[in-house]
Formats: sequence, structure tokens, C-alpha cells
Amino acid sequence: MESKVKFSQVIPEKSYRDFVELVEDRYGLQLKWYNRSSLMRRLLKVMDQFQVNDLYTLMLLLSSDHKYYEKFLDRFTVQVTDIFREPKGWKKLRELVLPLLRKQEQIKILIVGGSKGEELAALCIMLKEESLLDKTEITLSDLSESALRASQRPSISKTRIKEAELNYRMGGGKSNLYDYYQSTSSLCYFDENLFANVERLHFDITQSELGKKYDLILCRNLLIYFQSQFQHLPLARLVRHLNPGGFLSLGEQESIAFYKGHENLQIVSSSQKIFRQNLISF
Repeated sequence: MESKVKFSQVIPEKSYRDFVELVEDRYGLQLKWYNRSSLMRRLLKVMDQFQVNDLYTLMLLLSSDHKYYEKFLDRFTVQVTDIFREPKGWKKLRELVLPLLRKQEQIKILIVGGSKGEELAALCIMLKEESLLDKTEITLSDLSESALRASQRPSISKTRIKEAELNYRMGGGKSNLYDYYQSTSSLCYFDENLFANVERLHFDITQSELGKKYDLILCRNLLIYFQSQFQHLPLARLVRHLNPGGFLSLGEQESIAFYKGHENLQIVSSSQKIFRQNLISF
């Protein structure tokens, strides 16, 4: 019987540095930006799932075939999300951001780290209820290709639907959540018509540029996985993707304190971490 890696195991420093360097050199992913303790835990988890006992063996696998890197990303990325997660933030978007975006002929929104699409479902439901969905172009991005595939038809477990309904109402929902999904024996699939104007793109915030600008960017609960000394780098990349006057929505526990250009961002909601880029940037 093969032994599995224990989470209590300590990864040797040299193999850790060599692994981080290999992934950056070969694939461009800046693992050094990530919180070290969180990264260690996730690497041990990946080693366990790959049934390897050290990082050098994992490095050989990632070097041998790109499919192993894709599998690594699927297991490394944190695919944890909930529909209408942090509902107070959704309510503030309804109250403070959408009334201003309503004045535009077309709205462009980017979701960063969209995972399997639950946040996308929440966004589309909110836009539909505010009569803005038809004139909105949405880009859903993630590091994981399998997550992007799953986001083609977002769903949640029936065991979570009561909590989802509560969050929907706390987030300013105007109807009933069951109006937007169809149930099977175990899952609730959201109406595919909600996602007609959605483009899905692979996006690595540590290295990629999308070449587009957006009126609203949702990047919620992603920066918490980065070390504080590196957070200004993904924040700067997000701001570069904003149109003048565009909005940035972060998670409740996140901050722009480490962003060196924070004077170009106005606070829209300090409690719900919503910011707006100045109409004229200096």
C-alpha cells in the first residue's frame, strides 16, 4: 500500500525554492507571491493527491507533460465559493454602483477568480433584476481550465439552497432564488439564459494582461492568498484593467493598503471594500 504525504510533513527549503523557480520559469506562475503557509498546505495536498512523496518527483511530472500542470492547477487553486457570498457586498453593489452604470449604453464587467461560476450566477441574477443584464458584457476568468468548463452551467448542491436563498435576500434580491434554477435529485442548475453574454477566459493575475478595460471588476477573496509585500502587483494589474471611473470590488477582509497608487482610487464603501478609479488618473 502506497504511503501518502502527511499535512504535518515539512517541505525542505531547497526543494520548495526549486519548485517555485521551476513553475515560474516554465509556466510563468508566480508562486512566490502567495502566502507561504497557505502555499505549503496546498502543495502537500497536491502531493498527496498525486501520490508522490517529494516535490522533486512532482517537478518531474510537471516537466514531462503539460496535462500534469493543468491537473496541478485544478488541485492547487482554491475552488471555494458560494452564490451571494458576503451578501452585504452584493447589496452595496446594487445600491451604489449599478445606478451609476445604468447611465451607460453598454456595461463591461470582469470577474477574476470566478471558479465554477457561482459568483457569475449571483452577478447575472442581480443584473437581470436591475434590468441591466441585456446590455452587459461579462468576462469570467480563472486560472483553472476545468473550473471555466464547469462555469458553463453553474450549479449548487440542494443541501446549500436554503443558505443561498438567505444570502440572496440579504443581498437585496427582489424575487425568489428558485425562479432562477432547475432542480435535479442533488443539484440546482441555474438558468442558462442568464449567461448568454458571458465570455470565459484563462487569466493568471500574476502574469497575464487581457488587453481590455472594464467598468466593474469583481476580485473578491483572491488577494488574501498573496503575501502583503506582493499585493500591490495584482492590485496594479486590476486597476490597469479599469476604465476611468470604473469600480473595483474586493472581499470584506481585503484592502488596498498595499497598493502604491491608492490615491487614484476613491472609497465607495469602506466596509464592503468597493472602490472607484478617478475619472482622471494622475
